[in-house]
Amino acid sequence: MTRNSIHDLARELNESDEFVRTKIRFITIATVIGVVVALLMSYLELQHGAWFRALPAALFPLFAPPLVFHMYHGRRAYQQGLVGFAVLVAIQQILGAAVTLNDVEALIWFPIFPLTYVLLLGHERALRWNAVIMVFLCLGYALFPQINHGLNPLPLPLFGSALLAYAMSMLLSWQSHRELSYYHRRLYAQASYDALTGAMMREPGLEVLGRQMAQVDRRPESGLCVALLDLDDFKRINDEDGHLAGDRVLVEVAAALRGQIRQGDYLVRLGGEEFLLLFPGMGTDGAHGMSEQLRARIPEVTTGLSARPVTASIGLTRYRPGESVGQLLGRADELMYAAKTTGKNRICCEDAGGAEVGFALPGQTG
Repeated sequence: MTRNSIHDLARELNESDEFVRTKIRFITIATVIGVVVALLMSYLELQHGAWFRALPAALFPLFAPPLVFHMYHGRRAYQQGLVGFAVLVAIQQILGAAVTLNDVEALIWFPIFPLTYVLLLGHERALRWNAVIMVFLCLGYALFPQINHGLNPLPLPLFGSALLAYAMSMLLSWQSHRELSYYHRRLYAQASYDALTGAMMREPGLEVLGRQMAQVDRRPESGLCVALLDLDDFKRINDEDGHLAGDRVLVEVAAALRGQIRQGDYLVRLGGEEFLLLFPGMGTDGAHGMSEQLRARIPEVTTGLSARPVTASIGLTRYRPGESVGQLLGRADELMYAAKTTGKNRICCEDAGGAEVGFALPGQTG
């Protein structure tokens, strides 16, 4: 898998490149080992003339390599590959229970399977998946004599002990991954969201922007608008009213912005008093209407927090498929600067032809 394809897949999955690279590498190595072991087990069974007992192991070399190859083709293929591996392992387990539960070697793998499902499906889905598999294992054990023409399975205490080990492995792995997921979410929140305003921080926010741009590149009709919002004369607020007053202004402004935008829109604090708003799937007219609501809302929610009125200048633009993040934000920054230099407390955007259009307040001139 190339560096670029890993990077694209990681962006789609909202994970780091290293995380995706490591997981795919692990699954690939495990597949190679699994194929070798499965071929060896199939060979040993065939040496005893029991072709039907070799069938469960033979399935893995047939289907696992194509699944690994399929996972390299984007987010959906990656997720389908993980589920496909889980289905493959489950079929092997069920068939194995039907034809090999008279050999103690069949029980060796019982504690391994719950961990496999956690890796492939995540701890929540794996818990349900393992519970269903345990039911099928019990059915396979109960029907073993009928399937194998009167051959008796392993003694019930031995099978029960193995099933108990399976259940304990399932519960321990579920609890462990549950705790890890909790701390992962906390660390992600701390690394991704600004503690003061609750807005997404610059780096993760730009990663989200990159993913949204990639989606528009694939489906240009979906559209993406961005608004660069900067509070006017914020340095004077800090100098005249103090930094605590400035912090209260930022908190109230961010809360108002979050409360006004749609679910699925994004609020990013680029730094200081500058915010970036992402409007996926919204046209220029809709994004301008939303930006105007935000601009008008800011003086209302900050009344009394500063000796001077708090206003904002906004540069609004639409993503052009194929351009870079720097080009998009550079254009939004130029529009925002134009709003600053033509009177502040206004929105400056582009018309359909790409020309600047300024929208002033009633009574103002541009």
